[in-house]
Amino acid sequence: MIKDMKKNMKTLLVLLGWLLATTAGYAQEVLKEGNKYIIDASAMLRHTTDKKARETDGTNSVRGANTAVNIGSAVSDEKVYYKFELSPDRFTATWLNAVNRCKNLSNDNGGWRLPTQKEAILIYILWPELVQAGLTGEAGGTATESGGSANQCRYVLYDGVGTISSTPKNNANNYYRCIRDL
Repeated sequence: MIKDMKKNMKTLLVLLGWLLATTAGYAQEVLKEGNKYIIDASAMLRHTTDKKARETDGTNSVRGANTAVNIGSAVSDEKVYYKFELSPDRFTATWLNAVNRCKNLSNDNGGWRLPTQKEAILIYILWPELVQAGLTGEAGGTATESGGSANQCRYVLYDGVGTISSTPKNNANNYYRCIRDL
């Protein structure tokens, strides 16, 4: 268990270091427009304007293909979408149910999905600003399937420490929050 904790902390430090290094000198902005919570990451070096996938060919026990059409893939996680909105609602679900719930969410004309791991880390970094803007509750998990076992997904725990860990995809107690590309 201590070995896993050290591994998770090392992963967290590497990912946060990467994100901070790529965003140094570039402002990310939290915007509140009415009841919408928006992150503008267009100043990041590794952003994209190509819409992200919203679905997966993976299951709670099988990893999906490593392609841009699979939201859980490493390819999908390579870049952060340049501007996205966070849903004010969060929920608990298994990973696959969370992917499908976001994909099928029809609020404000739909287009919702789970965040990739890099987007979730950006949300974590900006979480104090999002809370100050009025967002409440847990921020939630990611769509990214972990590099380990096929039945694991990445989970960014917004606990003040920024724990990033793998969690079973069939864990129905993880919090998720949908986002959508703007």
